Parts: sequence; C-alpha cells; structure tokens
Amino acid sequence: MNFGTRCITRYIAAIRWFIPLEVRENATTLTRAQNVINAVVMAALSGPLYAFTYHALGYTAAGRVILTCCVCMFIAPFLLRVTKSIVVAREVFLCAVFFNFSWLTYAMGGVSAPTAGWMVVPPMVAMFLGGFRTAMFWLGLTCATVVFIYCLPLLGIPLPEHPIEEMRLLFLLCDFGLYIVIVFFVMLFELTKTEGFVKLQHALDFIHDYASYDGLTGGHKRSRIARLAEGERLDALRDGTPFSLCLLEIDGFKRINAEYGQAGADLVLREVATYVREQLGETGAFGRYGASQLLLLLPDTPQEAARQLAERLRAGVRQLRFGNLSPQPEVAVSTGVAQFLPGETIGQTIARADEALYQAAAGTQANAATVADSSVQLDTLTGLPGRRVLRDRLGHAMARALRNGRPVGLMLLHMNRLGEINAAFGIEGGDAVLAQAARQVRDCLHVADTVVRWSGDEFIVVLEDLAGAADTQLVADRILERFALPLLVGGRECAVTLAIGIALFPAPSCDLDALLARAERAMLHARNRGGNGVHLYGQDAAPAPNARMALKNDLRAALGAEQLLIQYQPQRELAGGRIAGVEALVGWAHPEHGLIEAARLMPLAEETWLDLPIGEWALRRACMQNAAWRAAGLAPVATSLRLSAGQLAHPGMAERILAIVKGSGIDPQCLALHVSEAALADDQPLQRAGLGRLRRAGIRICIDGFGASAGLGYLAELPADSLRLERAFVAPLGQPQRNECDERAWALAQSVVDLAHRLRMRVIADGVETEAQLADLQAMGCDAAQGAAVHEPVGAGKLAQLLAQTAVTDAVAAAE
Repeated sequence: MNFGTRCITRYIAAIRWFIPLEVRENATTLTRAQNVINAVVMAALSGPLYAFTYHALGYTAAGRVILTCCVCMFIAPFLLRVTKSIVVAREVFLCAVFFNFSWLTYAMGGVSAPTAGWMVVPPMVAMFLGGFRTAMFWLGLTCATVVFIYCLPLLGIPLPEHPIEEMRLLFLLCDFGLYIVIVFFVMLFELTKTEGFVKLQHALDFIHDYASYDGLTGGHKRSRIARLAEGERLDALRDGTPFSLCLLEIDGFKRINAEYGQAGADLVLREVATYVREQLGETGAFGRYGASQLLLLLPDTPQEAARQLAERLRAGVRQLRFGNLSPQPEVAVSTGVAQFLPGETIGQTIARADEALYQAAAGTQANAATVADSSVQLDTLTGLPGRRVLRDRLGHAMARALRNGRPVGLMLLHMNRLGEINAAFGIEGGDAVLAQAARQVRDCLHVADTVVRWSGDEFIVVLEDLAGAADTQLVADRILERFALPLLVGGRECAVTLAIGIALFPAPSCDLDALLARAERAMLHARNRGGNGVHLYGQDAAPAPNARMALKNDLRAALGAEQLLIQYQPQRELAGGRIAGVEALVGWAHPEHGLIEAARLMPLAEETWLDLPIGEWALRRACMQNAAWRAAGLAPVATSLRLSAGQLAHPGMAERILAIVKGSGIDPQCLALHVSEAALADDQPLQRAGLGRLRRAGIRICIDGFGASAGLGYLAELPADSLRLERAFVAPLGQPQRNECDERAWALAQSVVDLAHRLRMRVIADGVETEAQLADLQAMGCDAAQGAAVHEPVGAGKLAQLLAQTAVTDAVAAAE
C-alpha cells in the first residue's frame, strides 16, 4: 500500500468515528454524512487562512466573523454523532456558511465585493450534503439575499465602510481561493463517496450471487459454472496460461439415497462440497453439474497439477465423517481431468473430462483421477468430439435426467445434398462446408450442451436440463434460421439445408440405443419432406417444416386481420389492498393455435421487426381504454405496458409515445412503461434522454427483470420510478416451513426490496401465485403484487366492473 492510499484509508477511518451506526447502514445517508465532514474539513483548511488574510489587510472584524462561523461549522460533526441526524448537522453547517458569506458580501461593498462570488458556495455544498431539494432551497435563499443586498443602496440604505485599500489583491485571493476550495472539496467527495455506493453494489452482488447459487453445495449452479468456465477459457487463450477442468462424481450416490434417505444423501453431498471448497481455496471455483457431480475450474493449472489435486480430493473424501448418520457411509468419488486445448470449445473440454470420469467410474482406471486423452477424441476436420464421447456423455445425461426429472433432448442433424456440394465445390470445398456447418451449429448452443460429429454428413446434439419438448423446438428453429443464409466457400455461396430429428428421454421402453434409433427415425421423417425440416419422434402428424417461421408469417397479417387483443391484469397494493394499477398484456387470437400470450408473442414480434407497430397499436389501444374508464366515472388507474428493445432504441420513441398519450387525452401519470434491465444495460445516451423526457412529462418508468444482468453503475442514473421483482425471486417464497435454501431465497428477495427503497423506487412483485407468497412479500415491505393470487388477466369490460367494485389507488394523486 503506497503513501497516498494509506492517507486516504486513514482519513476515511477517522471521519467514520463521527458517523453513527444507524447512518452507516443506509448507503445514501452514509454518503451524505461523509460529505458533511468533508465540507467541515475544507472549512478547517480555508477558514483560518482567510481570517488571517483579512486581519493582515486591516479588517480584523471580518476575520473574527470568519472564525466564529468556522467554530459553528466545526460543531456539525459532533452534532451528527450525538443527534444521529444528518439534517441537524447539515443545516447547522449550511447556516454558518451562508451567514459568513452573506455578511462578508454586505460588509465589503455589496454585490461588487470580492466575496460576492463565494455566495455560490452554500447551494453548491447543499447539493452534495442534501440533494436536489436542499440545493434548491439554499439557491433560492442565496439569490434572494443577493437581490436584497443589491437593493439596499437603491432604497437609500448605505452599505458599511471597510478599511481595506488593496482590493485588487483581495479580488485575486478570493477568486483563487474559490477555485482551490471547489477543487479540493470535489476531490474529497470523489475519495469518500464510493463507500456508500459500495454498500449498494454489495447488495446487487448479493442478488446476482444467490441467483446463481446452489443452496445445498454452496457452489454455483450448472448454468453459472458453465459461463465461468467459458470466461476462463477466453482468459487462457488471451494469456496463454493453462486451464484445467475436473469433474467429480460421488460413487454409488443412488445407493446412499436409498439407504439413508434424501436428507442423508443431501448431507453427504454437502460435506463433500464443503471439503472441495476448502481444498480449492481462492485459486478455483466449483459448481454443481449434476445430481451427484461437481465441476471444478482450475485456472493457471496444468493437467498434471490438476490430476494431483484430484487424487488428494479422492483420498480426503474417504476420511470424511457425515454427521450423525449411523452407520457411517463409506463414500468415495471418481474424478476426470481435462486441460483446455486451443481450438476447442468449453463444451468439448467438459466432454473429455466427462469421458475420463466415465472411465474412472467404470473401474477402467481403478477409480483413479483419470486424465482425458485428447489425441483420439476430436474430429480433425470439425474439431468436434466423436461417437465414443457421445455415448459416454449421453449415458451420463440420461442418468441425470432420471434423477432430477428434467428431460434430455437428442437431436440428429443431417446435411442434405452433401454429395452434390462435393461435386460442385470439390472435396476440399465440401470439407470447408462441413467445418463451417459445425461452427454454425455449435454457436447456436449453450456452452454446457454437447455436439459431436456422428458420421460424414451428420451431427448429434445433446440438450440437457430441458423444461419440455418446446425447448428442443426453439433450438432447432434457431439452427435453421442460422442456415437460412448461404455459407461461403472460396468466395462462392453454398446453400445448405438440414433435416433434424428429435427424440426425448425419459420415455417408455427407451435406453441409449433406442434413443439414438428414435432420433434417426425422426430425422428420416423430416428428410423425406425435403428442404429444411424438423420432426419430433412420436408426433403422429408431421409439423410444418418450420413452425416458428409459419407463425412469423401469420403474425404479419394478424394486425390487419384484427387478431390481436389486450387483456388487463390488476396489481394490488400490499399495504391497503387497493388496486394499484393494471398491466396491459398483448395477446394473439390465432385462428389455428388459439390464444398466444405475450411471453411467446413479443419475441416473435421482435424477430420479425413487428414490435414497433404492435407496440404502438397496444399503447394507443391501452391509452384509449384508460380514457374510456375515466369517462365512465371510474377512478384514475395507472396502466402499464412493456417497451420492447426495438421501441426503446427507436430515435423518435419519446415523441411517438407522447403524441399517443396526448391524442388519447389521458393524464400522463396514468401511464407506466416497463423497460427490461438487459435493454437498459446497453447504456445508450439517446435512450436515457428519451426516458428522461417521458418521465418529466409525468409518465412512470419501471425497470423490468431487475437483478438478472446488469451492474449497479447505471441504476442510480436511470430515470426510473419502480422495479419489478421477477418471478424467479417470488417463486421460492411462501413455504410453510423454511429450510436453508428458503431462507436464502427470502434474503435475496428482501435485498431487492431494500435496494429499491434506498433508491426511492417502488417494488412490484410479478408472478405471485399463492396467498402465502403475498404474505411474505408484504412482510418484507414490497409495495405491490401481480399474478394469479391477485387476479387473472381479464378483458377491458370485466376490468371496468372490478374497478367499480374495488378501491383503487388514484394514479394522479399517487404521482403527486
């Protein structure tokens, strides 16, 4: 630590003595308390110096006034410590500063006095100490005082005489001193302001950590550890450092579960994970990769060192004791180690570690810490793993699916007309097409998914932890959309089409070979139709070649055919039970598929660039409906809608919205716009300016999906009034008996609520399904809630009846 850093650290530690614990707990008050003390320090440095200057120039009375005011300023930190009130300390300091410069301006000749420029100090310091409203009060008082002093001679009231003759010297000293004081005060503010914001950043880090935290093992969840692994892969490529992975699996975990029950198995997994965390220390990270598997990330670790660590882990686990389990279970682990190789994806490295683990678990290496042999695993043309890795990886995935109940999807992709491509472009050209196709498929997958080269013109993809068959369809659609554009071979375009067969596991009478056979039969079904096609095994009727593409085409005609509709879902104030507002949800009454809700409709609209016309239609319709409710004599209710990323990025977004609001005749305070956190994280000045203009016009701005992606730096600067607590935070609440995971989920949601309130934002919980969840949200201070437990979405007519029968929070009065 250098001398400057030590000085800053000691300074911050010294001023914290004056700040009570109650003030430190709130980031905003902590920052402002530090600013009060910073201002006193500046007064201590500059006040006596200027008092001496006035004394040396022959005006001792001015020096005495300055010293008297400084004494009053010095009292402020002690008042802060005793009264625990920032307001008291701040106002005492500001009153002393204001009296000091007002008296000097009056005594030194009025508004033309050398000290008149210092009258800017009280409102400037008030901004740092109390915020905008405090600054506006002192600015008004300062301006009124300057005007009063200016008017005194005009009213025949003479200003006092002063004995100073060297006025030019005093002008120079005052101007120079003013610049120095401002610069030093801002420097002190910059040095200490971050401590308060660090508290808010810690709160957001808490949210992000627990959103990706596995409560049982204390490690990361599967998706999070895969993202961390990808980051380490990029670091290893950039720095040229070794990076290894270790997959660790508890042997016989299913037997342990059967003998000791779920609680006993959880205890074993928790103790093993705790031991792994202790052995890793600060050098690595780990996460839960399967029901009984942990994935260890070992940066700056070559393969041999990783193997030695794995051996120590295996030996150490055998010595562990597992609480009060009787008899004590004999627990052993198998490990597989692989070092990242340049040119491969993180999924390929994990696949090699998985195969090494499979060899160890199968006993081929006597359960040693098996190291993957990369020389025979990767296809030389595409860089993908081969058949052997596929069987091992798929077998493990199927076993995990049986344990956790989340299906596995197997996709077999066949490249049509590869023989014709070879004839047209040559063998080398055909190989280039295969290599490009492999990269295209790989880019469409999650880093934890597996893709292998199955044969000359076929690839197989293993998708784990699916919610259902729809997830595989989405991945297939994404791949086909990527191949809608031709590949380039030697500067020439080459159109490639795919036939994709999908099979799911678990399924009746299905093992690994049967799953492969089902995927192949589904692929042949899709191939027989020609062109791009997808078929899911077990579907009697063949789906359209691309169901998502067909929906997009239908959507283009939906607006003109008046197939779109709006439903309204009420939001309830948790404190008083009133209706706090309604959200307008856009739906699509498809003639064949029935009602397509907003969650599925809007992504389609964004992909087809229809989010702008649909968004404007929905906004205009919702505003007109709000005006109709008001005309019917109902209380003003706030209507909220979501802005898509395309709407937010449109240069004329604010003007379009304001024109629609004006045309409908509603009060702007009756409209709230939801903007996703991911869209706001792009930090576009034009977007912020547009949102700021809407907010100044009275329209409320709500941050949607908060906690999912971005940092805190942008949050304090955004023109926003509220945050939406996402379904992921709400779902774990309302449990009758809380375990450790439930307690962490509660703490996570509570942190979001506290963070929003500290930023003076309301919190609206989304996706509330039960009364127990409502009770938990009310207990933690959440402002409003929306979901099935409040009310299902209804049409405008039914909502009007509900508004007439239920107390409603007046949107205009609430905004004021």
